[in-house]
Amino acid sequence: MCSSDLNIFPTPRHRAMMSKHLDFFQTLAKKQGTCLKQDPWTAAQLNPTKVNLLNRKKLVENLLERILPLFEVSEELSKFAGLQPLYEGINLLDPHYCRRDEALRMLEKCQGLNDLQRKQLEDVVMQIMEIVKKTNLNSLQLKTNEILTLWWKIFPDNKPWNALKWLWQEGVTVPHSQSGFRAWRRFTHGTLADAENYSETHPEKWIDICAEQTVFATAFEADRMAAAFSGDGRHAGLAGICGELPDCENCGLSTACHWYSNDGNSANVKIEEKIQRSQISAEDIPELMRWLLTSNPEEAKALQASLNLEAPLKDWNRERLRNLEKRQPLSSKLVLRMEALRELCRNYGIEKLKPQDQFSSSRDIFNHFHQQLSRQKQEQFIIVLLDNKHRYLAEEDVTKGILNKSLVHPREVFASAIEHRAAALICIHNHPSGDPEPSQEDLRITERLVEVGKLVGIPVLDHVIVGSESYTSFADQGLL
Repeated sequence: MCSSDLNIFPTPRHRAMMSKHLDFFQTLAKKQGTCLKQDPWTAAQLNPTKVNLLNRKKLVENLLERILPLFEVSEELSKFAGLQPLYEGINLLDPHYCRRDEALRMLEKCQGLNDLQRKQLEDVVMQIMEIVKKTNLNSLQLKTNEILTLWWKIFPDNKPWNALKWLWQEGVTVPHSQSGFRAWRRFTHGTLADAENYSETHPEKWIDICAEQTVFATAFEADRMAAAFSGDGRHAGLAGICGELPDCENCGLSTACHWYSNDGNSANVKIEEKIQRSQISAEDIPELMRWLLTSNPEEAKALQASLNLEAPLKDWNRERLRNLEKRQPLSSKLVLRMEALRELCRNYGIEKLKPQDQFSSSRDIFNHFHQQLSRQKQEQFIIVLLDNKHRYLAEEDVTKGILNKSLVHPREVFASAIEHRAAALICIHNHPSGDPEPSQEDLRITERLVEVGKLVGIPVLDHVIVGSESYTSFADQGLL
């Protein structure tokens, strides 16, 4: 496909901006282009098979299957149930003489559509008829700028890229790489944050940019190179170095990239960009929660009203979650998503020890068990069993107490150690109060465990008490 196939020619405005665009493509061709072209997937995309006339019935059916979910049409409705008049009638309409009242009568025969959906689908039908009339579904005409504008009108305003992706799947080779556009914007602008208005994020902008370049032979080739670079070919094993999480340190374009040189500390930087740059701070947590959890304005408003900026996650108990739930519609999953986030954070960093693993200090023990034990409301007593080289064998939950008291008997501790043929062990337990200072009961039970360990030949190497932010090691304190 050449640039003229798209009816796109550089305007004075475009020429003024061309150098900015070319920097990206020239650098891409120099640093990445050769190796990407050699990749089988990229090579195949650069030599697409020629498609002549598309089958109207098949094309329309495929389009409806993709369009209907975007208008929230029930999954229970199909061409066999409820929507038969639409699927059958749309292929009988004459594109040259189709009127809106004909389309509306066809849709009124469908079962299960509301008035808004009928109006939306009426517009879709009229746009389809216009495309069929103007192109006769010739693949070369389907990708002109005029016709692309009609395709974009079919899809909801917030889904313009879907039109191009779908056309490409049907065999119409249109530049459509949204991730390539994102990589270009990172490279040239250093940020995505200023791409707020519709015209600056619309795929028409990307098609113009690809058509302006002179490094690659066609606009489509430029698009495919950018796509592979940015991760659109991940299904074919091309992860893309400039994907959702840019790998700037290993990118050949980083020395000329504005994203790499920009520290991203501007107040205008979106939360998404801060995540990509690994620049999330404590002040960003409330915004991060809204970005993760909310899907509609009502949810966002309710969450905002309930947030404690000092401790946005720690203070969420069952009572607060239930109060939040009362302010949500029945269909909302906000409370469940909130609980899932809390569990995710609580368990982050908890990894199972593997055979042959070793602790080099009491700090290692604390770091490993802190997330697991520090928020427990009851005392939990754990033993880690070691081999004759003090390498990890297994860990056992010996007992879990009531509130702040756990009763531990040596027979439970050493029965498990003998069963695993352990050569040594380490004891760990938590204090729900958060204070790791050992109690008299802790001192007494530790003394008993050490004595029994000497008798059975399985020494107790340490007893670590885990608090909310700190710990006490009996070995470090000379208490063993």
